[in-house]
Amino acid sequence: MIKKILGIAPKLRDDGSYSPSKVALKLAVAAKTDYTKVSYEKYQGQKSKILVICTEQKDMQMKNGKKFSTGNHPVEAILPMLHLRDAGFEFNIVTPTGKPVVFEMWAFPEKIKT
Repeated sequence: MIKKILGIAPKLRDDGSYSPSKVALKLAVAAKTDYTKVSYEKYQGQKSKILVICTEQKDMQMKNGKKFSTGNHPVEAILPMLHLRDAGFEFNIVTPTGKPVVFEMWAFPEKIKT
């Protein structure tokens, strides 16, 4: 049986693959992140904003007609931003179309590190 994450089971796609894949569920989903708050000397420069470009869709159709899974992994996206925020940076988060960011909900940790 394929593991369920947050009540989400992988869906069989037309090409025979699963989304998320069995490998992704096994390797890319931690029960909790390893985030630890660190004290940083706050950056005081004039250019303290970071442009973060994310995708606004799960799948993007390529020129050859195949779909590419673009998903934003929440830990890979948000964890570095937490450290940068703690160091004094701010963010402008954008997508190519201006629509909201789409995160891979199956990859959110189930627990918070204590």
